[in-house]
Amino acid sequence: MYVICRMEPSSFRISFCQHECLRCEWMDLEELARTKNATPITSNVAKLLLFGYREGFDRIDITMREFPAVYTGLFYKLYHRELPESYRNMT
Repeated sequence: MYVICRMEPSSFRISFCQHECLRCEWMDLEELARTKNATPITSNVAKLLLFGYREGFDRIDITMREFPAVYTGLFYKLYHRELPESYRNMT
């Protein structure tokens, strides 16, 4: 489950569980939205956040899209306002 909120970090030091993650790093939001290495849901959440920062978070409303989970064969559901085509097709 993703919950999108805006916060300021108290530090940029990342402490993560090596049993759950292979790697952990801070990334520029635009770089995260464009990377080929992100999962489909991560890429779309990054695009939503980028759109919210640029155009206003009040423009992100509720719709739903399904994305396949990477390992389980199940699906994630992402609820948001539909992005303009220029953001949906970022590569």
